[in-house]
Amino acid sequence: MHKLYKDDVHIDYALALLQLLEQQGIPREQALLGTGIGVDQLQDNGRLTTHQDALLLTNAVRLTNDPGLGYRIGLHSTLTWHGMLGYGMLSCATLGDALALWAHFLDLRTTTFSIRLGERDGFSELVVHDLAPRAAMRFCAVDRLLTMTTRLCEQLAQRVLPGIESWHRGPEPLHYARYRHRVVATRFETGLCLVRMPSAELASPLASSNASTLRHITSQCERERARQRRSDDLVVRVMDFLQAHEQTGYPSIEETARTLCMSSRTLKRKLQRLGLNFRGLADDARKEAVMRDVLNPGLRMDEIAMRMGYADPANLTRAFRRWTGESPSKYRARLLSTGT
Repeated sequence: MHKLYKDDVHIDYALALLQLLEQQGIPREQALLGTGIGVDQLQDNGRLTTHQDALLLTNAVRLTNDPGLGYRIGLHSTLTWHGMLGYGMLSCATLGDALALWAHFLDLRTTTFSIRLGERDGFSELVVHDLAPRAAMRFCAVDRLLTMTTRLCEQLAQRVLPGIESWHRGPEPLHYARYRHRVVATRFETGLCLVRMPSAELASPLASSNASTLRHITSQCERERARQRRSDDLVVRVMDFLQAHEQTGYPSIEETARTLCMSSRTLKRKLQRLGLNFRGLADDARKEAVMRDVLNPGLRMDEIAMRMGYADPANLTRAFRRWTGESPSKYRARLLSTGT
């Protein structure tokens, strides 16, 4: 509950949504009814709580009769929606640098998600971790973030990116049909929430690159983070450390805390403030690693079981069925044989 009432979501996204609704003839006052969003919050650099953001999305879906509104918001998004972070991304040398900046400073735009940029089997992945999964209208917020992220990738590259995909944990919703041909290739029932593309795309140079502008904006972002007293990229750093040890056994909370230059008690307290715990993150890291290995057709199931610390493939299969409801081989066949 703590997460639902913090100043979590930058007002720019609410203002952009209100503008979209006004273009459809829906007045701002009607969209804001019952949300508790005050006039002062609509000023520059104001922020909404997760609860207010969810109430606004609820009103917007009801007034437009479009549960796929998250897709529409993402498709209409521009880099300027992301404030100085958007200009920072435009100033980066490559698409990879820009996405690293997006992931690193996402907490300045929303603290209800974190993004971790990584590479696996020839693909670069922006892995999304939901820090407020029990909040209302989460499906809409996830649609919005993933579509915004794929949209900014193509806006930065100034071209369609072949091979870019959006992955959702759950089943395909009915509202997806309306947007199927407007969004990037999308996979459902993956058990993962991410945007991925061939790693080679990250080397794409950006025409608007400017090193001095980037330094200035990065400095501004760091100052803003300090002013907002954010917990920076703690979840990303923990998950990166866990992921780096997936082949040798996951480290303890004490070892992880030492690496992050803090005590285990401090790490535990900081995670608790985010509604998380270390064991849950370690379980998530193992689950994500197993699912990615299963999607590598070059690995046999017994090899995956061995490298992930399972005594035999049967134990891997049981765990996998518990996570996804299907066997690893069926999961592999389904996802590798379909593009959308």
